[in-house]
Amino acid sequence: MRKYINKIILVVITVLATSCVKDSDFSTPNVDCVEQSLTATNTLSQIKDVYAFGGTQFETDIIIEGYVVSSDQSGNIYKSLSIQDKPENPTSAIKIAIDQTDIYTKYEVGRKIYVKLNGLAIDFSFGSLQIGRIANSELEGISPFELDNHIVRSCEVATIVPKKVAVEDLTEDMLEMLIELENVQFRTEDLGKSYANVDNTSTVNRTLQSFNDSCNLTGEVEVRNSGYADFKNELLPEGKGSVVAIFSNYYDDFQLYLRDPSDVTLNDARCDYSNALTPNITLSEVKDMFEGDVVAFGISNNYIAEGYVISADEDGNFSERLIIQDAIENPTAGIQILIESDEVYENYSIGDKVFVNLDKLYMDEVDGVLTVGYGSSIKEIDEEDFASFIINSGETFEITPTEIIISDIENEDYKNILVRVNNVQLVEAELGSAFAEFSGTEDGIRTLETCGEAKKLGVFTNGDATFANELFPQGHGSITGILGDQIIEVRTIDDVNFNEAFEVCPVIVPKIMITEVADPDNYTTARFVELFNAGDTEIDLTGWKLNKYVNGSTSPSSGGLDLTGYSIAVGEFLIIANTGFSTAFSIAPNFETAYMSANGDDSFELVDNTGAVMDRFGVVGEDGNGTDWEFLDGRAYRNIDIVEPNTTFNSSEWTIYSDANNSLISNPNSPQLAPDDFNPNIR
Repeated sequence: MRKYINKIILVVITVLATSCVKDSDFSTPNVDCVEQSLTATNTLSQIKDVYAFGGTQFETDIIIEGYVVSSDQSGNIYKSLSIQDKPENPTSAIKIAIDQTDIYTKYEVGRKIYVKLNGLAIDFSFGSLQIGRIANSELEGISPFELDNHIVRSCEVATIVPKKVAVEDLTEDMLEMLIELENVQFRTEDLGKSYANVDNTSTVNRTLQSFNDSCNLTGEVEVRNSGYADFKNELLPEGKGSVVAIFSNYYDDFQLYLRDPSDVTLNDARCDYSNALTPNITLSEVKDMFEGDVVAFGISNNYIAEGYVISADEDGNFSERLIIQDAIENPTAGIQILIESDEVYENYSIGDKVFVNLDKLYMDEVDGVLTVGYGSSIKEIDEEDFASFIINSGETFEITPTEIIISDIENEDYKNILVRVNNVQLVEAELGSAFAEFSGTEDGIRTLETCGEAKKLGVFTNGDATFANELFPQGHGSITGILGDQIIEVRTIDDVNFNEAFEVCPVIVPKIMITEVADPDNYTTARFVELFNAGDTEIDLTGWKLNKYVNGSTSPSSGGLDLTGYSIAVGEFLIIANTGFSTAFSIAPNFETAYMSANGDDSFELVDNTGAVMDRFGVVGEDGNGTDWEFLDGRAYRNIDIVEPNTTFNSSEWTIYSDANNSLISNPNSPQLAPDDFNPNIR
């Protein structure tokens, strides 16, 4: 490098002597410039490596050199100077913070400069590695009064050749270089917009998308535009082409800074979005990735999923949410996406075919349905970013709802799917109610039923919906909406089609009985309780509990066992068993839980969803040892002629076996061994 500088000095001397200039390939010395006798002691790369040890204050005479590639002439770049180590094919670059504007008047693009680092520092500011001054433990710009002491202009002004790079190949090593991106265009959603806001000085991001020769999307990067830029009111070019810019970052996000609109050359025909994206993962495959824990889609998997919009927030439901499914009819999967927008429908209408870029996003269950969003806590995608993740193809299709009945609502395959639930109506107790409330903005849930079915379906309405204060239809018919966790949400009031007369449903009297209590002598972890539906209607056990009372306690152990999520069809059983049941009996229980650890002196109580006792085995508050219901190391089963539950325990309804020498029970001194002495699922 010293040899190179000496050659320049020699050229300057020659110019002064002969009054002529000889141009090199990349630089032209100024005829009235006297070259400084400075030599770089370190490269930009070496200085950047210093930060590996933390923020550094320079206290020795270190000098670096570089070529200016940024310009604040248009007002888009503010109080900073970007330099790189070579005019062409640079290997390193860095930003210098300067507490001054109009920097371009002294340090124009191409100007070679020397930076004396003694007294300066290198540290991160907003995630960007910069040279500046440390004040109050933070990096600040170099004072204008000290600028000449640290930054010295060379006579050399080089022609800077932007480094050509693809968006998908951008790395941290290229930060602050002048780069050129080819085959790029601004996203469709930004067309017709200006570089920044016309009516304020806020900074605005616009998204550049890059494509391969087949017009497939290969990457995206944000273009950061200042509200003070001279060109902020100019409309974004609508074509495809190349963009030259300073490649920078804001923390973990890469972004571009334009020096001037002339760096944007988008004159070619745009890529058509119908060919812009190639899906490489189905929504079913996305759904299968969830195994109970948060799914991080990463940044290099390049997952692109295709779907069709089925939700709409125009009437106030589905606030800040977009729901898509994988087909226009007979879908197999759907997902919910959280978006920070009050008017999602303006960008995504029902039936629109969209592509979802899952990179950087996360997925988890929210309110019982699979949901995609920002971060592991699944937050809304920022308003300025969501169009980069959800790309509208411009194609719209008619969506055919999947026809189901109320007994299907617990089927996981229908969650996040547009369904039409047939043969439903409001429960009689809610006739005359509003969708939410007749006044105010409280959310509401109405309850639908089908006569003769135990399951109920909730209808959620946002309190801000246009129809929240309207009377809920009082007839009978169908409802169309997106199914959640036993909740349906409609897009508009027209999704409720109750054109038939209301049906008065016969009262359902549940007859769920405890029919066997087991404590195998040879297998304590195979203990179980058997429930049986002796009625004529399937019973949904949502809100029901099985309470266990241990050693004469009057309070249920652990507050009882919640049976929500289970139902029992007519004449069928529900086996609730300890963890060794499957091994002992070679069949799986319906509900496996360590709660079934009761021995022969504990009682059980079945409670319905109103809190009323449905059936009992044993006496609450009484220790079973020595009583007429002791089943130690044995079993108690309900006599076959008993077909009604009983809120009061009666030992005459039971046949009891026990290892205890107890004359009060049917079969004392009769331990029972699993599996031969038990008959789960049989009466």
